[in-house]
Amino acid sequence: MSVQLASARLVLTPFVASDISPRYVGWLNAPEVVRYSNQRFRRHDVQSSEAYLRSFDRGPNQFWSVRLAGDGDMIGTMTAYLAPQHGTADIGLLIGERGMWGQGYGYEAWQRLMDHLFDVQALRKITAGAASGNRGMIRIMERAGMHHEATRRHQEIFDGELQDVVYFAKFRAP
Repeated sequence: MSVQLASARLVLTPFVASDISPRYVGWLNAPEVVRYSNQRFRRHDVQSSEAYLRSFDRGPNQFWSVRLAGDGDMIGTMTAYLAPQHGTADIGLLIGERGMWGQGYGYEAWQRLMDHLFDVQALRKITAGAASGNRGMIRIMERAGMHHEATRRHQEIFDGELQDVVYFAKFRAP
């Protein structure tokens, strides 16, 4: 995967071993960054990050660095878990740099990856999910034209409270 996906303010590049830095590992261990991720139950280090990167070596799944177009600074990551035989992908996003939250970078990266998966990889459907309390992620999915597809009631526990997990989907335009 040597493709680079550019948008107005971002470039998505394949995540590589040199992207595993103290800053990246710090995102994975920052409670506020992984608040709605099951990554919050693990302690991450360089070795666990390298193992995760290796899990993308064989097969169709994709792991992307989200970078600022101007200086190339990495501000987050995205994943796409593909099922080519079904023409589907489930995507995820982590904007690790908290100073970038609320500025539309997550949506911009999300939309760019969706466009690539639909237009270049010719997938027919993209899905994603989020805890019901993760309003930022839900706004990104809705703004990207995804539609609510399912809810798992009281699926997970966040800060001692039961929360639903909501699933969204979008089909490629005919």
